[in-house]
Amino acid sequence: MKSILTSSLVLALFAAAPAAAKEVQMICTNQKLTYIVSFDTQTNIFKTTNPALGGDIKVKRVQDDSDGVLVWTATAVFGGDREMLALFGDEKWMKFFYGNGSIQTDPCK
Repeated sequence: MKSILTSSLVLALFAAAPAAAKEVQMICTNQKLTYIVSFDTQTNIFKTTNPALGGDIKVKRVQDDSDGVLVWTATAVFGGDREMLALFGDEKWMKFFYGNGSIQTDPCK
């Protein structure tokens, strides 16, 4: 009986413990500036110091696997949404998708 209670207590403690927060961050550059990008996997909050992207960035989808954390986001720009993709892994980059079909990739470290 004692071992059942102990096992139940241990399981309850693990279930009550919050998931470990994982914040990933990188420094990106383009022709005009250097900026910081960060993402918190627990709260799904995406932030950047790039002033062209504004402050309201919506996270659409997240993939967290052995390649790293891939985050698909969008922000309001000129009455529409600008889609962005960020990869935080061994390979790091930000991709920006424009309405005319062009894609800009900023390398990050």
